[in-house]
Amino acid sequence: QWVMILLIAVVVVYVPFAIFFVEVREAPDGSKFLATVAMKDNAQAGIEGEWNGVYGKGLRRELGYDDEIDKRSDALNEELNQLQDLDFKIKSMQRTDPTNPEIKDMIEQYRRLEQQRDKDSKDLFELRKYVNEEVQRLTKERTADISKLQKGVEYWLQSAVYFFFMVSLLVYIFVCSGYIPNMIESGSIDLVLSKPIRRWQIYFGKYVGGLLLYSVVLLAAYILIFIGIGFRTGIWHWPFFAALPMTLFSLALLYSIIAWVGLWTRSTLMSAILGLIYYVIVDTAIGYLGDLGGTPFLADVPAVKFVADVTKFIFPSFVWLRESAGAAVLSISVFPWKHVIVGTVWLIICLGTSYNRFRINDY
Repeated sequence: QWVMILLIAVVVVYVPFAIFFVEVREAPDGSKFLATVAMKDNAQAGIEGEWNGVYGKGLRRELGYDDEIDKRSDALNEELNQLQDLDFKIKSMQRTDPTNPEIKDMIEQYRRLEQQRDKDSKDLFELRKYVNEEVQRLTKERTADISKLQKGVEYWLQSAVYFFFMVSLLVYIFVCSGYIPNMIESGSIDLVLSKPIRRWQIYFGKYVGGLLLYSVVLLAAYILIFIGIGFRTGIWHWPFFAALPMTLFSLALLYSIIAWVGLWTRSTLMSAILGLIYYVIVDTAIGYLGDLGGTPFLADVPAVKFVADVTKFIFPSFVWLRESAGAAVLSISVFPWKHVIVGTVWLIICLGTSYNRFRINDY
């Protein structure tokens, strides 16, 4: 109960902050922009500068440019590995069997690979240059009628989405970790099972009830921020609510995992600890591995690349689901199909196996 109070307290504290920490100002040229109260009075630009970077990043993902660059980079890395292996074979053969006629063919093959590597390296450079220019062009084209003020509002609302996604889900781990263990503890479960209700109604009723509880608090926070920012800036940005579906799906997925742990361990503490380990440590690592394009030195390590590719098809990533929710606020369609499908499979398995255990157990 106290954890639920903490969740509500987080909302109560953050909502006024999100509404009143920003204000509309006017630049010397007469244009309006959104600034934080901490900015200097003579500032001529607000937080819309941050919007440009975020929008460009989302646009790259929406159009699949990052995937194409990653694909070309992988091909180039494979060529570099082949060159390294071939160079080793040539030098070894020159030392042990310098008269071997295969050396000449291997050297010719090495030269062809070098030429292909140089061509692919140049093509990759040109692709990156083209992508940067195209993203800038499309950003100007799509947002030509968007004012600096609206850009600032969009960025600020996206920040609110990120906050609620990360912090409130973290708090919710503690909120829902005790739902199932408390229900099946001695005394409580006897009272529950004594009622003329089927077990599937009991279990899924508890699950849906937990979801609704959080959803109501989250929806209330969204509505309050939407209204508050709307009145203060005059901009009513409805795409703000487009982040809710992915946020609620992430909640349902996280709750199913915690409920599964709670039913099998019958421990509130274990549910909270394992939920934290997965959400804070494992999920962060999965998100980091999924963004190897930002860390080329790791992307060049075959073992790390293999692990990154495998995790996409085994573990759901809240990091990528959060990115999708944030992009929706900017009216950018970034739908992480792999992670949604994997997350749905996990949700079904966790709910199915945990309910089956609840159904057959003799409490």
